[in-house]
Amino acid sequence: MNKIAIIGAGASGLFCSIILAQKGYCVTLLEKNTKAGRKILASGNGKCNITNTNLSLNNFNTSSNNILIKDIIEQMNFKKLKEIFSNMGLMMVNGDGTKMYPMSMQASSVSEILYDTALHNGVRFIFNEEIQNIHYKNEEYILNNKYISKYLILANGSNAMLKLGSSDSGYKFAKQFNHKIINLLPSLVQLKSKDKSIYNLSGVKVNAAVTLVINKKNIKTVIADVLFTKYGLSGNSILELSRKTAIALSKNNNVVIHIDLMPEYSNKKLFELLQNRKQILKNKESNFLLKSIINDKLINFVFKNSNIKSKSIEKLTKQDISNIIYCLKNVNVNVYDTNGFENAEVISGGVDLNDINTKTMESKKQKNLYFCGEILDVDGDCGGYNFHWAWSSAYNLANNFKK
Repeated sequence: MNKIAIIGAGASGLFCSIILAQKGYCVTLLEKNTKAGRKILASGNGKCNITNTNLSLNNFNTSSNNILIKDIIEQMNFKKLKEIFSNMGLMMVNGDGTKMYPMSMQASSVSEILYDTALHNGVRFIFNEEIQNIHYKNEEYILNNKYISKYLILANGSNAMLKLGSSDSGYKFAKQFNHKIINLLPSLVQLKSKDKSIYNLSGVKVNAAVTLVINKKNIKTVIADVLFTKYGLSGNSILELSRKTAIALSKNNNVVIHIDLMPEYSNKKLFELLQNRKQILKNKESNFLLKSIINDKLINFVFKNSNIKSKSIEKLTKQDISNIIYCLKNVNVNVYDTNGFENAEVISGGVDLNDINTKTMESKKQKNLYFCGEILDVDGDCGGYNFHWAWSSAYNLANNFKK
C-alpha cells in the first residue's frame, strides 16, 4: 500500500482520510491538537451547519477564475454528500431555510462520526504532533525528521480562530514548495466602528436590510439579522458582507454599513402606519409611537437622531413623522476594521489555485504534494458553504487519487 500523510485532522483532512482509506491506501493523519475536528465542535454555535441544499458556484469565492472549482462543486452535490454521510451513520435535517445540520443538532455528532469512521477504515492518528518542518528527499517527505511518507496532503486549514487550535503553518509549507499565497484577510467576521451614536444599542438584534456601501456606492444588500455590539456590528447579515468589507478596507476604501430597520415597509406604508397610531395613541408620550414596533433602545436612538422636540404623540408633525421614518430606514455606521483573524470563521485568500491541478488537487510545483480545504484560496458564503468546500475538495482529491 502507498503511504500517505495528511497534516490536519479538521473537516477536510478527516473526510479525505476516510475516502482514501476506503480505497485501500495506508493513511496517517497528523494533528497538533489532542483530538480531531476541534473547529467542527465550535461551528454553528455548537450545532454545525454542515452544508446547504442550495449549492451554486456563486456561493464560493476565489481570486482565481471560479471555473477552476466548477467540477469540484458539481461532483459533490447535496444528494451525493447526503448519501456518503448516511453511509457513515450521519443523518442531516433542515434547520434554517436551506441550511443543513446533523439531526442531533450537535456538532459533536459530526466530529465523532468522522473520527470513528476513519478509525474503522484503518486511518492512523498521531495527536499532539505539530509539524515544524518538512523535507523532501529521495522522493519521500520527512515530517519533523521522523515521519516518512511518499505522498503528502496539506489540510492544515487557516489562521482563523487560532484559539481553537487552527494553524497557519500550511501557508509556510506551501511557500516552501514555491506556491503563491493570495492575500489573507478575515472573512465571516464582525465589523468594528467608532460611531458613538450606536454604543447604547449594544445587545440589540433586529432583522434588517443591510447594505454594504463602498466609496458611496451600494455594493450588496442582505436581508438578515444584525446585532449591535460594543465594538460595532455582528449578525448573519454582517458576516455575509464581511469578505467584501475586508477587501475594501485593505485598499483603504471608505466603508459604510447602511441599515434599514424596517425593510418590510415602504416609506408610504410606514407613514400610514405611524399616522394611524398617532390618532389612536394621541394621549401618549411621543416615544410611545414606536412602542412594540421596535426595541426600546432603538426607540431612544431614533427619536434622538430625528431631533424630535414634542413630548406627546398628538403634537408630532408630519415632518416629525417623516424624520422618524428616515431614521428608521437609514441608519449609517462607519466601519474602520474587521474583528480580526482570531474572531473570523474563515479566511479569504490562501494557496493560489493556478498552482494546483484542480482535477486531482495535486501541486503543479511539487511532485506528490496535495491540498484540500480552507488552506486553498476558496471561501464560501455564510450558510454551510465553507464546510461544503472542505467536503468537496477532500472528496475530489481522494476520489481521483490513483497511484
